[in-house]
Amino acid sequence: MKIRKFEFSIGSYFGSSYSIEYIKGLFLYRTQTAGENTISNINPIFKNDYQFEHIAIFQSDSFDEDLVISEERKLNFFKYITRYCKSWEKEYSNNIVCDGTSWECDIWIDDFRLKSNGLEEFPKNFDTFLKKLSILTSGKIFE
Repeated sequence: MKIRKFEFSIGSYFGSSYSIEYIKGLFLYRTQTAGENTISNINPIFKNDYQFEHIAIFQSDSFDEDLVISEERKLNFFKYITRYCKSWEKEYSNNIVCDGTSWECDIWIDDFRLKSNGLEEFPKNFDTFLKKLSILTSGKIFE
C-alpha cells in the first residue's frame, strides 16, 4: 500500500481545529485551540501493535511515542475508507450557515482517491469516519 497523499482537517469558525497530514513517512497531527498551536508526530514505522523498529523524528513541537500506528490499524482504516467513503460527494455545504464547522479531506492511496469537503454538512457516515480516524491515531480528537 502506497500512501501518496493523506490530509484531513476539521474546525469551527470560533472554535478549535484539528488536522492530520502524512509527510515523509510520518503522520503529523495538529491542533489549534484558543490561539495555541500544537504539533505531534505519529510514527507509522512499526512491527505490530506493541513493537516498532525505530522512531523517525520529524521537526515539530513534540513526539508522542504512544502514537505508533500498527500496520493492522492502518490497513483497517484504509479498507474502511476505500469501501465506505468512495461515494462521498466532492462538496457538502449548507448555504445558510457561513461560520460553522468546516472540513476537508484529500486522501490518495494506491489508485484510490478521496477528495471531499464541507461546511456544516457531512456525508452520512462522517461520524464513523471520525471514530475510525481517532482509532487510527490512538484516540486523537477530530471534532
